[in-house]
Amino acid sequence: MSRLPASLDAPPSGRGRAVWFDAAAYGQARLLGGEEVPWQSPAELSAFFGKLGGMFRSDAILADVGDLLAQRAAASQPLRTAMAARTRTGYALRTLLGDEQARAIAAEAVRVLAATGGPVPLVLTMPAPGRWLVAAANQAGVDAARADAGQAETAAIYIADFLRLFGDARVDGVLLDEGGVPAGELIDPEAYRPVLNVADHYGWSALILTGTAAAWPFGPVSGVTAWLGSDQPKAPDGSAGPPGRWGAVADPEFWAGADPPDGADLVFAAVPAEADPDAVMTRVRALT
Repeated sequence: MSRLPASLDAPPSGRGRAVWFDAAAYGQARLLGGEEVPWQSPAELSAFFGKLGGMFRSDAILADVGDLLAQRAAASQPLRTAMAARTRTGYALRTLLGDEQARAIAAEAVRVLAATGGPVPLVLTMPAPGRWLVAAANQAGVDAARADAGQAETAAIYIADFLRLFGDARVDGVLLDEGGVPAGELIDPEAYRPVLNVADHYGWSALILTGTAAAWPFGPVSGVTAWLGSDQPKAPDGSAGPPGRWGAVADPEFWAGADPPDGADLVFAAVPAEADPDAVMTRVRALT
């Protein structure tokens, strides 16, 4: 059973409200000298996330499996060639997710992070299905337009199969990141039903992140535990009225000291890679 809902009620950090720090990019700049996250080295990966945990006391460990697989594709010309062997929609993503070496690296990385996280929930983050379909095609050198709902559903089937790889791991949640897609261009999350069903099967919480759109733009969605957005949810009549848990995506004002919305269940804070370390740590220590 997922530890995530309970962690929102009583954050492991001891703060009054959960704060999820997406700090890998900052860690790459400040701890790794600009080198990639060491997904392929269990000992180095554990040490890297351990240092980030000590610095930020994030209320969730965010394991970016999208970054892990992108790193694998970038390092292997044979894999990219295989991904580009067919122009069929979703073929590149299907090939990437089925790559045995990528799967082995992912399984071991998730096992390591699950073992070192203690009481802190482990959340697998990845691009939303439509975005990941396009990203994989681009990695293979294939031009791909923005995915529609049908293509996103195809991608969700491939992702759902990939996620079964972690069925025995101590995973607590899956976060689908829509990136900077405007509210009017978001795909209805019903297209992601294969992923939501797998999360439900394993007892994981499913979350959606929209960095440039308010939370819950489609209203309640069965199987989605929480929605992380750039603003609080709006009811159809324009009034505030969240249909479920929601998180506020931190903006530059947050890092300047502004408080996030009172009604948010959590704060999702991507730490700017170029941020001044003293300013970052001052802001982190100010969160209670």
